Amino acid sequence: MVGVPGRSKGCVTCRKRKKGCDLKQPECSQCLERGTPCGGYDVDRVFVYLDGGARKRHNSHAATASIISRGPGTDAVERRASPLLPLSITLPASLCRSAYEERSLEAFISFYLPQINPAATNWDGKEIVGMVPALSTRDEALRLALSAIGTVALSKQTQDPELLRHGRNLYGKALVETRRALASPTRSRSTAVLAIPRIMALFEILFGADANTGTQANSWLSHAEGEMALIVARGPEAYNDDDAHSLFVNARYRPLIASVRTRKRTVLNEERWKTIPWLGRVKTPNDTLLDIMAAIPEILENVDRWGNLSSGSPEDEAKDLQTSARCWTLHFQLQDWLSANEHEIHTPVTTTPTPITFPTFEIACLTVRYWVTSLLLYTALDTASGVPPENTSCTHPNRPHPRQFARFILRATTYFFRTEFGATGATSIAFPLGNTMLYTQRNPKVDAPYIAIVIRAWNDPNLPSAIKNFLNSLRLSVSPRSSPEPVGGLSRG
Repeated sequence: MVGVPGRSKGCVTCRKRKKGCDLKQPECSQCLERGTPCGGYDVDRVFVYLDGGARKRHNSHAATASIISRGPGTDAVERRASPLLPLSITLPASLCRSAYEERSLEAFISFYLPQINPAATNWDGKEIVGMVPALSTRDEALRLALSAIGTVALSKQTQDPELLRHGRNLYGKALVETRRALASPTRSRSTAVLAIPRIMALFEILFGADANTGTQANSWLSHAEGEMALIVARGPEAYNDDDAHSLFVNARYRPLIASVRTRKRTVLNEERWKTIPWLGRVKTPNDTLLDIMAAIPEILENVDRWGNLSSGSPEDEAKDLQTSARCWTLHFQLQDWLSANEHEIHTPVTTTPTPITFPTFEIACLTVRYWVTSLLLYTALDTASGVPPENTSCTHPNRPHPRQFARFILRATTYFFRTEFGATGATSIAFPLGNTMLYTQRNPKVDAPYIAIVIRAWNDPNLPSAIKNFLNSLRLSVSPRSSPEPVGGLSRG
């Protein structure tokens, strides 16, 4: 209670952290130095009691229970209740804000992981639910980013356009605060700041604008590249701490997607980035798979430079042979990975154009990452080996055919679009599906029965329109060289 001897007079934030507070107003020095919002200082609670006679005198009017938040920069919030005893309560601004942020975060988690046990979800889901909310208390930029995505999710849940505008405004503030954080030598190296691009990239996928242009996908790409810049600036030695290591291993996939999209080699393929962050640790199957995937962008860069533009000269043929040799090296690495982890992924027993189901969602996510890595590798090997794009075969005598992996991914789409997986499922299949659709445009008639599975899932009214919009933006953002016309039914939400 206020006024009780021995109770701390510090701001709400310092009391939560159990740290000393210099009591400066409107914000204490400790919070300013850390770049975190100062929760302010408690205001006395005022209880207004009306006796029975007063209640009778006012029973012709709807009594009011109001909760008013007073604090710097905080608007008053009033709620009308049923005809009960009038009660006026003055709460600290920090408590009102905390309640609102908690509700918006719950709305986002409900949208992102509606019916799935977070303990059984994939790596991204565990990071979002278990780590990022806690990290958001350490830096204002991350708190704003998380508030933005939560507020927009709440606006979708309540169909409130004002909340949508507020959420986008928060997103703009998060961008400004992120620039401040990056300019600070202390904040820029914090673990909390490392998580910001993850949330902002997810915001672009789920709620980005300009779905009918490549802007949305390019905004996502800029966040993925920003995440890569933050990772590299710290050096591989910075990821031995548990939180930093967890963020790093989960973050690798997004910059690799960006490198595949731009078809440019990545520093993550250097040996030191594949070893130092794991000193004293055991790699997971996902870690070792991404080690292989890290080499794919360089393969694609070489294919673009030599395979597609080969003049048939001895020099160009030598370059094609070098690219083929590198592809074969990755082929053997991928086969070794498959042998070591065959029980960690799902292998369909049929090749018919029917939907695939998986034992668990986590197995499904690892499996499609293996399939899309195989699709990219063996497509590049076909190109370097001179296999024409219009080839209709489904097998090769001495190596896997990329078409089989494309068909597996098409058949898996329905599973990932299930309602219970929410946005997690759809975002997990977005990159594999986008690359698969580009591949099938080589000869769509051959794969038409498998493409039909995706079209049926795509037209499901329960599929979030945000995912359709992002995939369409992703398609529009790819250069004409590698972006054929979309399959009918997949170009718009």
